[in-house]
This record gives sequence, C-alpha cells and structure tokens, in this order.
Amino acid sequence: MEKISFLKSFLKILLISTVILISNSAYAIVFGGSNLGFLGYPEMTCRKPTKPIYRDEFSVNTYNSDAERYIKCVNEYLENSRNDINRIKEKMQESIDAAKSNY
Repeated sequence: MEKISFLKSFLKILLISTVILISNSAYAIVFGGSNLGFLGYPEMTCRKPTKPIYRDEFSVNTYNSDAERYIKCVNEYLENSRNDINRIKEKMQESIDAAKSNY
C-alpha cells in the first residue's frame, strides 16, 4: 500500500513538472522531413560556398548559385529540426494524456 501511495505521488509530481515544461506548446500531427537518425542527432552537412578569387561574371554567378543552394539546405535542416521537436512534444503530450487517463 505504501509503494502505491509513493508511486502515485511520484507520478503526480512528474506529470505536473512535465505539464509546466510544455504547457505553452500546441500539439498536432507533424508532417515533413526529419533529421533523426540511429546514431543521434546529426550535424548539418550543408557546404558553405567559397568566395570567388576572380570577379568575372562566371565566378560570381557560380558563387551566387552555390550561396542559394546553401541557404536552401540550411533552411531545410532547420525545418526538419522543428519537425523533430514537434514530434517529441507530441509524444510527451501523449504520455501525459495516458498518465492522466489512468487516474
């Protein structure tokens, strides 16, 4: 009986602290890419463009094109990171809801 009482108290404290941590978040199903992998969260692999040595039109155009590709890559990495954060928040909320439904 004492163990059950302790467990209930512990679960209540855990539940309250979790709710406080994520209380301002909205929850919805997350669609989109992800960066999550088997070996942990990966580093961004986008390659920064190198500034051209010569300022001829071809070199400048190539640099500009590489810079656009880099910015697109960074934005995709960041969007995928946001998706991953939202997926984690969803699972946290599902756990909270499941814990609440048992009491």
